Amino acid sequence: MKITPLDVRKQEFKTTFKGYDRNEVNVFLEMIAKEMEDLIKENTIYMEQLRDLDSKIEDYRRMEKTLQNTLTSAQKTTDELRRNAEKESELILRNARIQADHVLEEARSQVNKIQTQIASLKSQRDSFIAQFKGLVEAQLGVLNKNWEELEIEELPDEKEKPGETERKQAKRETREPLKGFGDLFR
Repeated sequence: MKITPLDVRKQEFKTTFKGYDRNEVNVFLEMIAKEMEDLIKENTIYMEQLRDLDSKIEDYRRMEKTLQNTLTSAQKTTDELRRNAEKESELILRNARIQADHVLEEARSQVNKIQTQIASLKSQRDSFIAQFKGLVEAQLGVLNKNWEELEIEELPDEKEKPGETERKQAKRETREPLKGFGDLFR
């Protein structure tokens, strides 16, 4: 059974022949009732504070759980992003190597093609030079054969010095046969 301050105030006692002083008992009961009221008020305040603190603790626990879940989720996301980034970088590297190999293969192919063309051009050049030499040598042979028959007449120069004509004539008579292409212009 719970005793309230009102119960203390209304409590009646039997009177006996040499009992306690009624006024003192009433004052004491009033003092106890007052003290009980204060204790009950204080207890009520403490209970409210306790409920508030319990509520806050519960809120903090929920927040802690939410933070733990968020951290766990963030860690999982970070791990997944890291794995995806690693896979993507490996894929990029693999593609870059494939492209580099392709570019190198094309470059080698072009080098081989150009080397083949150079060899072909050198062969054509050598063939052309040989044919041209043959043609020049054949023409030189014809010119040498007919050199003596050819007579080049030079017109006298109006400002020609005396004796110049005889010197040109002597030079023509002592000419050597043509040996090369350059001999045509001597």
